[in-house]
Amino acid sequence: MFVPRDNKPIDFKGFTLIYPALSVGNVAQLMADLLISTMTMHKVGYIQHPSLIPLVGNDPYAHPSATTCKVVTCCEVYDSVEHNVVIVQQRSPFIKGRRNAYKKWLAQWIRECGFSKVVIATSSSADERLDTQITGPQFRFVASDKIEADYGEMFRNFYEWDELERRQTFPAPSVLEAGDRGQGQLYIPGGGIAMALFNDLCSDTPVVLLLMFCSEGDNIPEAIELTNRINRWLGLILFHSRSIADASDVGVVKYTQWKIPVSWKLFFGSRFDQTLFH
Repeated sequence: MFVPRDNKPIDFKGFTLIYPALSVGNVAQLMADLLISTMTMHKVGYIQHPSLIPLVGNDPYAHPSATTCKVVTCCEVYDSVEHNVVIVQQRSPFIKGRRNAYKKWLAQWIRECGFSKVVIATSSSADERLDTQITGPQFRFVASDKIEADYGEMFRNFYEWDELERRQTFPAPSVLEAGDRGQGQLYIPGGGIAMALFNDLCSDTPVVLLLMFCSEGDNIPEAIELTNRINRWLGLILFHSRSIADASDVGVVKYTQWKIPVSWKLFFGSRFDQTLFH
């Protein structure tokens, strides 16, 4: 269940929800970190569900000079009234066999909240790409009928986004099996509950699924690209200078322009004590 902070009722009706699905390389979680940190979003509650492995830790968005410690849990909800957006940040994996139960509850909660649109962010294993996906942009989208009607033309023609290719068979699909929007099946290996949640919501909720192909490792570049694409579409943060020359790419920014959370300093653990070798 969703537990609001200070037990005060919260109305999310009309907000945009960004849900980063737990997936390969944690690209979506890194994207959420950048948006939460840069927009200085406020924690308005947390999600308590028996499907999530319990977790407790220090505030990942604390200022480096902070003298107080705020506790974080396995799944928290942040909002920005100024930007009309809500982000659910999940930090721990699912208990084995409980993923579907959480997906069902989450879909119902999303419907009850009355979000104006839902953005599901995820990633997909790069080693299971089609031949046609190996080169070119590593970003794809899948849109519900409502999002397709409202934004489909803009996604393809203005932003030049590529829709996720459908495939007839797996494994070993051929190049010819990457069909059009109405053929084959959508397959997102390593994408967590993203595809299942999308399928659950798409019939009655404006929802779009955005993904990056990636492998495990340092996926900051993929997270930056995913954040830039979401920011360009939703217009959450407007930066004056951009990382590329195209003046139409408002919202596409440099890595250094995002407010990097202090927790990112420990991506690969703490550094060893150099005095050990003196």
